[in-house]
Amino acid sequence: MTDAPTRLADLARPMQHAMNNFFMVLQANLEAVQASLPPEERNAVRVGRALQGAREMEALIRAYLRLGRPHEEGQVDSGRFLESVRPVLALAVAKPLKVEVLATAAIAPPRPEVDLALLDLAAGARALPPGTPLLRLDGNAIAVNWPAPEGVLETLAGLGLQASSQDGATRVVLG
Repeated sequence: MTDAPTRLADLARPMQHAMNNFFMVLQANLEAVQASLPPEERNAVRVGRALQGAREMEALIRAYLRLGRPHEEGQVDSGRFLESVRPVLALAVAKPLKVEVLATAAIAPPRPEVDLALLDLAAGARALPPGTPLLRLDGNAIAVNWPAPEGVLETLAGLGLQASSQDGATRVVLG
Protein backbone atom coordinates (compact mmCIF):
# COMPACT_ATOMS: atom_id res chain seq x y z
CA MET A 1 0.00 0.00 0.00
CA THR A 2 1.30 3.47 -0.84
CA ASP A 3 0.61 6.83 0.71
CA ALA A 4 -0.32 8.68 -2.48
CA PRO A 5 -0.77 12.16 -0.91
CA THR A 6 2.69 12.04 0.69
CA ARG A 7 4.33 10.77 -2.47
CA LEU A 8 2.58 13.42 -4.57
CA ALA A 9 3.63 16.12 -2.10
CA ASP A 10 7.23 14.91 -2.37
CA LEU A 11 7.02 15.30 -6.16
CA ALA A 12 5.33 18.73 -6.14
CA ARG A 13 8.51 20.84 -6.02
CA PRO A 14 10.47 18.87 -8.65
CA MET A 15 7.34 18.71 -10.81
CA GLN A 16 6.90 22.47 -10.57
CA HIS A 17 10.58 22.97 -11.44
CA ALA A 18 10.26 20.74 -14.51
CA MET A 19 7.05 22.51 -15.61
CA ASN A 20 8.78 25.89 -15.22
CA ASN A 21 11.54 24.72 -17.56
CA PHE A 22 9.08 23.36 -20.15
CA PHE A 23 6.97 26.52 -20.11
CA MET A 24 10.04 28.75 -20.36
CA VAL A 25 11.09 26.94 -23.55
CA LEU A 26 7.54 26.98 -24.95
CA GLN A 27 6.95 30.65 -24.23
CA ALA A 28 10.39 31.77 -25.42
CA ASN A 29 9.88 30.02 -28.75
CA LEU A 30 6.35 31.36 -29.18
CA GLU A 31 7.57 34.88 -28.39
CA ALA A 32 10.39 34.53 -30.94
CA VAL A 33 7.98 33.36 -33.65
CA GLN A 34 5.51 36.11 -32.77
CA ALA A 35 8.24 38.77 -33.00
CA SER A 36 9.19 37.55 -36.48
CA LEU A 37 5.67 37.96 -37.88
CA PRO A 38 3.93 41.18 -38.92
CA PRO A 39 1.31 41.95 -36.23
CA GLU A 40 -1.56 42.03 -38.75
CA GLU A 41 -0.79 38.58 -40.16
CA ARG A 42 -3.25 35.81 -39.28
CA ASN A 43 -0.48 33.54 -37.99
CA ALA A 44 0.73 36.29 -35.64
CA VAL A 45 -2.73 36.38 -34.09
CA ARG A 46 -2.72 32.58 -33.75
CA VAL A 47 0.71 32.58 -32.12
CA GLY A 48 -0.47 35.34 -29.78
CA ARG A 49 -3.43 33.21 -28.72
CA ALA A 50 -1.16 30.19 -28.24
CA LEU A 51 1.20 32.31 -26.11
CA GLN A 52 -1.68 33.58 -23.96
CA GLY A 53 -2.96 30.02 -23.57
CA ALA A 54 0.50 28.83 -22.52
CA ARG A 55 0.71 31.60 -19.88
CA GLU A 56 -2.73 30.74 -18.49
CA MET A 57 -1.94 27.02 -18.48
CA GLU A 58 1.32 27.70 -16.62
CA ALA A 59 -0.52 29.76 -13.97
CA LEU A 60 -3.14 27.04 -13.50
CA ILE A 61 -0.59 24.24 -13.22
CA ARG A 62 1.52 26.27 -10.76
CA ALA A 63 -1.52 26.93 -8.57
CA TYR A 64 -2.57 23.29 -8.71
CA LEU A 65 0.89 21.96 -7.88
CA ARG A 66 1.21 24.38 -4.95
CA LEU A 67 -1.78 22.64 -3.32
CA GLY A 68 0.28 19.47 -2.96
CA ARG A 69 3.49 21.01 -1.69
CA PRO A 70 4.68 20.55 1.89
CA HIS A 71 3.80 23.15 4.52
CA GLU A 72 5.66 26.44 4.26
CA GLU A 73 5.32 29.90 5.73
CA GLY A 74 7.12 32.71 4.03
CA GLN A 75 6.39 36.37 3.58
CA VAL A 76 4.75 37.25 0.28
CA ASP A 77 2.93 40.23 -1.19
CA SER A 78 -0.83 39.64 -0.88
CA GLY A 79 -1.32 40.54 -4.56
CA ARG A 80 1.23 37.93 -5.64
CA PHE A 81 -0.37 35.41 -3.28
CA LEU A 82 -3.81 36.06 -4.76
CA GLU A 83 -2.49 35.84 -8.32
CA SER A 84 -0.82 32.51 -7.53
CA VAL A 85 -4.03 30.96 -6.17
CA ARG A 86 -6.53 32.71 -8.48
CA PRO A 87 -6.53 30.04 -11.24
CA VAL A 88 -7.66 27.25 -8.90
CA LEU A 89 -10.14 29.54 -7.14
CA ALA A 90 -11.71 30.27 -10.53
CA LEU A 91 -12.04 26.52 -11.13
CA ALA A 92 -13.67 26.04 -7.73
CA VAL A 93 -16.18 28.83 -8.44
CA ALA A 94 -17.07 27.07 -11.73
CA LYS A 95 -17.90 30.39 -13.44
CA PRO A 96 -16.08 33.64 -14.19
CA LEU A 97 -14.62 35.13 -11.01
CA LYS A 98 -14.10 38.88 -11.02
CA VAL A 99 -11.05 39.90 -8.98
CA GLU A 100 -10.33 43.45 -7.80
CA VAL A 101 -7.07 44.45 -6.13
CA LEU A 102 -7.44 47.70 -4.20
CA ALA A 103 -4.16 47.47 -2.27
CA THR A 104 -1.58 44.87 -1.32
CA ALA A 105 0.39 44.14 1.84
CA ALA A 106 3.04 41.76 3.13
CA ILE A 107 1.50 38.54 4.52
CA ALA A 108 2.86 35.17 5.71
CA PRO A 109 0.06 32.64 5.12
CA PRO A 110 0.57 28.99 6.05
CA ARG A 111 0.62 27.28 2.68
CA PRO A 112 -0.86 25.18 1.19
CA GLU A 113 -3.39 25.12 4.04
CA VAL A 114 -4.69 28.64 3.33
CA ASP A 115 -4.87 27.90 -0.41
CA LEU A 116 -7.02 24.83 0.33
CA ALA A 117 -9.26 26.74 2.77
CA LEU A 118 -9.80 29.46 0.15
CA LEU A 119 -10.78 26.73 -2.33
CA ASP A 120 -13.46 25.64 0.12
CA LEU A 121 -14.59 29.27 0.45
CA ALA A 122 -14.69 29.67 -3.35
CA ALA A 123 -17.01 26.68 -3.66
CA GLY A 124 -19.66 28.80 -1.91
CA ALA A 125 -19.92 31.01 -5.02
CA ARG A 126 -21.29 28.18 -7.15
CA ALA A 127 -24.84 29.08 -6.11
CA LEU A 128 -24.49 32.66 -7.40
CA PRO A 129 -25.76 33.64 -10.86
CA PRO A 130 -23.12 33.79 -13.63
CA GLY A 131 -21.08 36.98 -13.65
CA THR A 132 -21.82 37.69 -10.00
CA PRO A 133 -18.86 36.27 -8.00
CA LEU A 134 -16.51 39.03 -6.86
CA LEU A 135 -13.31 38.68 -4.84
CA ARG A 136 -11.75 41.91 -3.60
CA LEU A 137 -8.26 42.19 -2.09
CA ASP A 138 -7.63 45.21 0.12
CA GLY A 139 -4.20 44.99 1.72
CA ASN A 140 -4.14 41.85 3.83
CA ALA A 141 -7.89 41.15 3.62
CA ILE A 142 -9.95 39.27 1.07
CA ALA A 143 -13.68 39.99 0.81
CA VAL A 144 -16.09 37.94 -1.29
CA ASN A 145 -19.75 38.58 -2.06
CA TRP A 146 -21.02 35.18 -0.91
CA PRO A 147 -21.42 33.47 2.45
CA ALA A 148 -18.80 30.99 3.61
CA PRO A 149 -19.88 27.35 3.25
CA GLU A 150 -20.32 25.39 6.45
CA GLY A 151 -17.06 24.70 8.27
CA VAL A 152 -14.91 27.14 6.28
CA LEU A 153 -14.80 29.88 8.93
CA GLU A 154 -13.71 27.31 11.50
CA THR A 155 -11.00 26.00 9.17
CA LEU A 156 -9.68 29.52 8.58
CA ALA A 157 -9.75 30.27 12.33
CA GLY A 158 -7.84 27.04 12.94
CA LEU A 159 -5.12 28.42 10.67
CA GLY A 160 -4.90 31.54 12.83
CA LEU A 161 -6.79 33.79 10.41
CA GLN A 162 -9.62 36.16 11.23
CA ALA A 163 -12.69 35.34 9.17
CA SER A 164 -16.30 36.46 9.35
CA SER A 165 -19.43 36.03 7.29
CA GLN A 166 -22.50 38.24 7.47
CA ASP A 167 -25.14 39.70 5.17
CA GLY A 168 -24.22 37.27 2.39
CA ALA A 169 -20.53 38.27 2.30
CA THR A 170 -17.33 36.88 3.79
CA ARG A 171 -14.11 38.59 4.87
CA VAL A 172 -10.79 36.88 5.58
CA VAL A 173 -7.73 38.63 7.03
CA LEU A 174 -4.69 36.83 5.68
CA GLY A 175 -2.24 38.11 8.29
